[in-house]
Amino acid sequence: MSTTKSPKIVSPKGIAVWPKLNEPDRKFQPEGVYSTKLRISVDEAQSFIDKLNAMHAEAYRHECVKQGRKSLKQAPMPWATATDWDSENETRVDVDGFIDFKFSMKAKVTTKAGKSWEQRPAIFDAQLSPMPADSDHIGGGSVIRISAELYAWYSASLGFGITLRPRAVQVLELKVYAGKADHGFDAEDGFTVGGSQHFGDDQDF
Repeated sequence: MSTTKSPKIVSPKGIAVWPKLNEPDRKFQPEGVYSTKLRISVDEAQSFIDKLNAMHAEAYRHECVKQGRKSLKQAPMPWATATDWDSENETRVDVDGFIDFKFSMKAKVTTKAGKSWEQRPAIFDAQLSPMPADSDHIGGGSVIRISAELYAWYSASLGFGITLRPRAVQVLELKVYAGKADHGFDAEDGFTVGGSQHFGDDQDF
């Protein structure tokens, strides 16, 4: 549950990793979740982390008072050293010099009282013009900034934690999601979709 009024914070620019910002991911949660990791260099991330830590500390003190306790169990922060998947060794490896920040927000919210509403991040281009809903989807590798709501919560099992909700996204460099799987091929000259390649009459297929 929320502990205080949720403050807002704007991230430095970073690289989107596995973004689901145009359409919610419904694979594990039917209500859908908008999410992304934002990869930021350690140097540029430090001031952002300092601000988040200060906001976290204030919300934590408020929750301790509310619960009538001097301290509370704490959930992990929504950022960590960046990692990538090493397919050759089938393990995750650190990406030196970068921090990954996790942003997530439910697409549909339902309260205990039964009220519900849908929400989505507002998406803007570099000049702050709204991007239409049918525009190209933000793909991994895009350079973006995120205006986030810091949502503080507490539960007896998980403890106290914060979630960064992506309320708005500014797209500085767009990498379009193409949905192409990596099958290990390299592009070569030859047949293309919409074209043809002629073989002689003596070819038997």
